[in-house]
Amino acid sequence: MIGLIAFLFMLSVIVIIHELGHFLTAKKFGVYCKEFSIGMGPAIYQKPGKETTFSIRAIPFGGYVMMAGEEDGSQNEEEDDWLKEVPQERRLNNIATWKQIVVMAAGVCMNIVLAYALFVGLAMARGYVIEDAKPVVYEVVDNSPAQAAGLQKDDEIVKVTNGSEVLEPQRQYDVIEFIQYNPTESTYTIRRGKEELELKITPRYNKETQTYEIGSIATSYARPIQWYESFKAGWDDMIDSGMSIFRSLGQLVKGKGYENLSGPVGILNLTQKTTQLGLMSYLSLFALISLNIGIFNLLPIPALDGGRILILLIERLTGRKINQKIVENIILASFVLL
Repeated sequence: MIGLIAFLFMLSVIVIIHELGHFLTAKKFGVYCKEFSIGMGPAIYQKPGKETTFSIRAIPFGGYVMMAGEEDGSQNEEEDDWLKEVPQERRLNNIATWKQIVVMAAGVCMNIVLAYALFVGLAMARGYVIEDAKPVVYEVVDNSPAQAAGLQKDDEIVKVTNGSEVLEPQRQYDVIEFIQYNPTESTYTIRRGKEELELKITPRYNKETQTYEIGSIATSYARPIQWYESFKAGWDDMIDSGMSIFRSLGQLVKGKGYENLSGPVGILNLTQKTTQLGLMSYLSLFALISLNIGIFNLLPIPALDGGRILILLIERLTGRKINQKIVENIILASFVLL
């Protein structure tokens, strides 16, 4: 139950922050906003404001701001009486292109700001940063693939090769990430003293952690920091996490890692496990999910903010407005793909 509550709270805050970005910038530019909704489906609570109705809906996944002039097929002037009363200059599709782009990008920016604030808070609460572990073996797990292959303490992993994939790791995390996307036999080039060896190792799947591993453990060290260093530490953590997300997207383009994708149920399961490890672990996941949703929404998929921005840029560059019906159909098709 605690895990479920933590999951719903996390998604709700991330959605509220995201939609708040759209809402505040839209209002700043004078766009008429009919509704600000948290959740999807039937409304269970609504509070009319001066101009905007604030809603909580039954399905706690997602949310939206209903802005006049959105060309996504959700509005029809012949059927929506409220839209007929909105002046043309207060419709999203009639304000300047750069303003529309700001409105679309504001949600992503808010998610990134939330992630950064959480990363900074975590670094400040810890009072130290963990230095990246070098790809040097500190311990070999008994009865593991690494032990079977002959890997030893103090061996340095200098290269990992798997078919066309070649990795020259700078840190242990690089090796771990490589294994997740290449869980088949790989050749490990090892520096042992003054000589280099090649070992062939096939990872095994750990059902408990739901990851692939070879049984090689590296060690990292904690470095105390002052409170003001937390701002840089939080920034570094966010950039590192963001680059990991982009690398994951790159692997998906190559057709790898689809088995690692998770929807709401997968995130719920992960949240339940994380809450058992304590508040710090939960907030770390909170930051990562917020950053993940922000970056994902930047993808050039028409149903997402990034896709809407791409359409606006194409119209700007060509000097022509794309037929609204075509845009609506493209957005609908991308929803199906998502």
